[in-house]
Amino acid sequence: MSVRVLFSGLLVTADPSMKRMISTSVLLLLSVAASGHHSFSAEFDNTKQVTVSGVVSEVRYRNPHVQYFIDVVAGGETTRWIIAAHSIVLMRRNNITTDTVSVGDLITASGYTGRNGTKKVYMETLDTPDGTRYEMYGEAVRRAGVGAGAAAPATQVINDPRSALLAELIGDWAFDVDKEMPGAPLHLQFERNGEDLRAILDHEIIDVAVDSESFRMILNRDNLAQFPARLQLTGKIVDGTIVGDIEMIEGFSNYAELDAETFSASRTSADAWKSKPPAEIAPVDLTGVWKRSIVLGPIGRANPHLNAAGKARHEEYQKGAYDPLLRCVSAGPMRRQARRGNMEILATTNRLTILYANSNSVRRIWLDREEHSTDREHSEMGESIAAWDGSTLVIDTRNLAASVLTQKIEPISSNARIVERLWLDDANDLLMEATLYDPTFYDRPVVKRLKWTRTDDAEMLFPICDPDAFYRSLQFDGTLESYYENHPESDQ
Repeated sequence: MSVRVLFSGLLVTADPSMKRMISTSVLLLLSVAASGHHSFSAEFDNTKQVTVSGVVSEVRYRNPHVQYFIDVVAGGETTRWIIAAHSIVLMRRNNITTDTVSVGDLITASGYTGRNGTKKVYMETLDTPDGTRYEMYGEAVRRAGVGAGAAAPATQVINDPRSALLAELIGDWAFDVDKEMPGAPLHLQFERNGEDLRAILDHEIIDVAVDSESFRMILNRDNLAQFPARLQLTGKIVDGTIVGDIEMIEGFSNYAELDAETFSASRTSADAWKSKPPAEIAPVDLTGVWKRSIVLGPIGRANPHLNAAGKARHEEYQKGAYDPLLRCVSAGPMRRQARRGNMEILATTNRLTILYANSNSVRRIWLDREEHSTDREHSEMGESIAAWDGSTLVIDTRNLAASVLTQKIEPISSNARIVERLWLDDANDLLMEATLYDPTFYDRPVVKRLKWTRTDDAEMLFPICDPDAFYRSLQFDGTLESYYENHPESDQ
């Protein structure tokens, strides 16, 4: 039996017994709004803020991020600093144009300072000669320990193995929060680790401190600017349900309205989280322009569990400031998905073709192939094949070139596999769950969840990316030779 579906004007024929589309046509065209892509953790110190004033000696108003070079006079000596700003899109959104700052202007910038004494500022505020102050995040910023009810940092609690709460927590739970979180609920497990208790939240192992009435977990997260933020979850069981509060105890959030404040979890079974057999295919219309939504601040970021080899490679990448996007080079699906932007889905023949708007990368997703090639050359986008599982499109990508996961430049090996699941929710928003399997560098899978909203009238922009800013910064720091010395030969 064949199922015939009109897919945005294209007739699609599918055979449910094969669980695969035999003839279909969908073109995914991704347009990622350029955002600043520093490797923040390697370049800036989020524990130290600084304010500097100086005369502008050079302006570089271009992607991937705008730079101002200023001469700062202190103690009779003049020192040159780099003000590392943001993408042109974000700068214009804050009314900072090419005419805002000129050579010879006296400006003041505040933000996080560079690591290891480097004369850099990651710009949060900018004061110009006309008295205008530009705030990159404005009132959306919320810092740890600020405001009523701010939590004090967690203190060590010795788990009592005789605690009734400890015993009651053990098992499987469905975890959710009070703000929108793509893919919710998430799988939360509590299990014994010797005499202690540990949690596994969405593949991430978390230490748990339990006393007689409540428990605490610390989540190490990133805000949407990729700076660290630590969250403390304090919970208890009420009438068989876990309820609790979420407090930021370190760092800051640059989209405070997205931050979850409470969480809950209901009891489930381990079987509820096991993979199910593929459902009868029921393709849905994914065509149109989709805008990447910003949802749920720090709680939604998962910490990768690097193994020994992964940590060693990560250290190499950090020494060399290795991030392909800094050089305007594609970094593969997982790195691209970490950035905001639009996506357009169009129809074609027997494959998906994905074009990233601010790069020259092309990604093919084949719908008529059963297996991956064994002799295919590895590439940044890899080899992708897809099938429908009910109304969910499942994309399996292998044969990837070595790349990075996020702006923190955690490595991805050429042995990695990425499985993406795309589906429409009840509001017809597009949801995606991407799971990275890479035993070469990671002890556990890494999961990303994203959401897009249909915006068919949105324009697809292709901003120019200039890698000179990256090399100019290395030259300024005196680390250009270090970059080449630590650049992996087998990588891009």
